[in-house]
Amino acid sequence: MDFRWYLKRARAMSAQEIVLRFRDAGLEYRWRRRFFRRQAAPEARILADPPSFRSGLPYGLAEAVDAPVRARVIASADRLLAGQWPQFSIERKDLGTSVDWHLDARHGARAHADSYSFARRGAGTFDIKYVWELSRHHHTTVCAAAYWLTGDEKYAVFAADQIASWCRANPFLHGVHWQSGIEIGVRLISFVWARRLLSGWSGAAAAFEGNPLFLQRLHEHQWLLSRRFSHGSSANNHLILEAAGLFVAACAMPWFEETKSWREKATHILEREVPRQTFASGLNRELASEYHGFVLEAALAAALEGDLAGRPLAENVWSAIRRMCEALAALADCAGQPPRQGDGDDAHALLLDAPDYDRWADLLATGAALSGEACWWPRGGPAPLRSTIQQSLIRASGRAMEGDRQRPRMALARDAGLVILRGATPAGQEIYCAFDAGPLGYLSIAAHGHADALSFELRVGSQPVLVDPGTYNYHAASEWRGYFRSTAAHNTLELAGCDQSVSGGAFLWTDHAGARLLDASGLDEPSRKAMALGEHEGYLRIPARALHRRRITFDRSASSFVIEDEIEARHPVACRMMFHMHPDIVCVLNGARAELRWNTQAGAGRAVIDLPPDLDWALVRGEESPPLGWYSPSYDRLMPTGVLVGSGRSGADAKLSASIHISD
Repeated sequence: MDFRWYLKRARAMSAQEIVLRFRDAGLEYRWRRRFFRRQAAPEARILADPPSFRSGLPYGLAEAVDAPVRARVIASADRLLAGQWPQFSIERKDLGTSVDWHLDARHGARAHADSYSFARRGAGTFDIKYVWELSRHHHTTVCAAAYWLTGDEKYAVFAADQIASWCRANPFLHGVHWQSGIEIGVRLISFVWARRLLSGWSGAAAAFEGNPLFLQRLHEHQWLLSRRFSHGSSANNHLILEAAGLFVAACAMPWFEETKSWREKATHILEREVPRQTFASGLNRELASEYHGFVLEAALAAALEGDLAGRPLAENVWSAIRRMCEALAALADCAGQPPRQGDGDDAHALLLDAPDYDRWADLLATGAALSGEACWWPRGGPAPLRSTIQQSLIRASGRAMEGDRQRPRMALARDAGLVILRGATPAGQEIYCAFDAGPLGYLSIAAHGHADALSFELRVGSQPVLVDPGTYNYHAASEWRGYFRSTAAHNTLELAGCDQSVSGGAFLWTDHAGARLLDASGLDEPSRKAMALGEHEGYLRIPARALHRRRITFDRSASSFVIEDEIEARHPVACRMMFHMHPDIVCVLNGARAELRWNTQAGAGRAVIDLPPDLDWALVRGEESPPLGWYSPSYDRLMPTGVLVGSGRSGADAKLSASIHISD
């Protein structure tokens, strides 16, 4: 990050935010002198008669967990005891009491454990995500869950040892684990749930509230969070996770003199930010699907903790949570998978299940208990462990609702610019198309948005056919980060070789495309035809002063789509149209016609795409310089895939038309 980046970042801030950031810098300078250099920490003033920890879990609930869910959790914990834990694209095999908490095991590099936490790092050789992830202690909560399910003390001992090891290896303000508030917030949630799940273990009190080192670290986490919340243009999911972590810890472990003030501060933020960051439709305003799940998990953890502690959050938080669950269910495909939008980094606010669990099935099961399951609600297998516990807590607190089973299914989130076109093939396979004509993202920097205006996804019978390629990696080479956020990496139209929105850095957009949904009709499935129309102004900045408008029409009776693009420009402009395919799809291109076939566990099918003949079409796969034709199924995983690329020049007022016909 050079001077130019700081200048761009400053332009995205308000005057008030700049003042607050100078204040933060002043605090960091003071803390370095007051604490880091003196090997000191804020004094943890413990209450004279602190309350004992209460688990709040209903008696006998562990025995009610479905056998397959129980078996997966125990198997995952057994691998943990053998030192093995999956982490993004690798598996760590070094877990134990001597685990290196500062290791990037993916690249074999270490972050400095003894440096000041807020020292500005140069270009290091490690990926900070790999260093941070283990310290979220999701593996610890999974092992604690195995103890809760079995009563076997070996799991309890391992979980307690992991927390003790972390506390020893991370003195206050030493190393990278104190520099990010979101990491501190997630870790606090994990600490609370590890203690909750170990409540039946005879050594639990000694490992937590009876352990001076744990109490010191617990106090330091909350002390630091309460003084350094994200603000201004960074007050997105980070702020919610920070407040949720502080609130959960202050409710479950109210052992310090400052606890009440911490809880009140966190309450105020949650009651303001959870509704603020949620559209009326229920979608998270960052418009990044995985962050919708991440924020929903955090909001649920905090709201349920408040009920357990007798400190309930306001009804506006619960209302936002219910809307988020309803939107997730209504806008998902038949397998319960939501549209794939924006960034995703496999983040969890609380992990209790085996790492390969289905987070969407989990959230849908919890949402069904909160709002009542509608007749169209996506259904999966047995409820994962976390949702089993949360459903029980929801019922115990009286939050469960029946809901109208016949209520209509939302297909349009107008405020988010998202339209779902849904139908079925003659054989009954669901046809699912998600069309995006919404904002780039949240706040001025839209940190987790992608330049994907007027792009769409297509799935048949839950099989992804035309896809959003994903995120890949936040900290890989900049050309890869840039590619997966780019217009060229989405099923839309690129003009003049430019992205619709202007990037100022890996998590910074300096100019937003300004997309908007103009019309949508026929979204009720009995209608023969459905249509969505949107436009964006992202290319008004290029010399051609171009406006891009796209209409998608779905003929349910013919299982076909027509995609019509209009370009209003002052003079001809270079353009590229992309259709990105899932790696499971086999494609044969013949001139301006592409035949797609697939035969997977999700089903078999065929689609024919008649492409605009005015463009020159090529089938590209796995090109590296510049990147094109890649798919990322999850964070830091990369695989080549086919993409249809049409290149040419459009006239001043050009129209391009493509059609897709789907058959069983």
